[in-house]
Amino acid sequence: MLKLLVSLFFIGLSSSQEISPGSCPEFTTKTDFEVEPYLGKWIEIQRFATEDQKGQTCNYADYSDNGDVTVGVHNAGLKPDGTFTEIFGYVEPSDVPGALLLHLDGVPVVGDYNVLDTDYDTYTSVYSCVSLFGLGHVEQAWILARNSTLSTEQLEVAHGAYTKFGVSIESFISTPQDSCAYP
Repeated sequence: MLKLLVSLFFIGLSSSQEISPGSCPEFTTKTDFEVEPYLGKWIEIQRFATEDQKGQTCNYADYSDNGDVTVGVHNAGLKPDGTFTEIFGYVEPSDVPGALLLHLDGVPVVGDYNVLDTDYDTYTSVYSCVSLFGLGHVEQAWILARNSTLSTEQLEVAHGAYTKFGVSIESFISTPQDSCAYP
């Protein structure tokens, strides 16, 4: 068990730059979340910086119905050198609406995919926070949209899903979506 805890700690340290003191903030997911209108393509507008996405552009996520209770996940984008990168997996529901369990191919731990808010047509605000055994916590956050841009007003609404729970939006970086060409 100790090896697992230490491994999770170092995974958190290596995969994210958002390590903060204290525990994760208390938050609630979208209580009336529905999967079907959420399906389809979402374009990454902003994210918290992570080592595995450093320098990436043109990132998007495509969610599809697997025909059971799970949703197929296809995340893709362009590396800094312009090569295409992608990963597949699936999410499954938990007992809490809007709190999904993320399984990505080749990733040995199940991640949290918490939909804090979405209008299904314009934006979604997704959050994950993992406590590091009293040593702090690691946060990841994404703002995704159905189009490659959001208006200032739409972005403020998406940011509000974080700030109402005390999550700082200062760590968001914009994901360039210009001249995106995929293989």
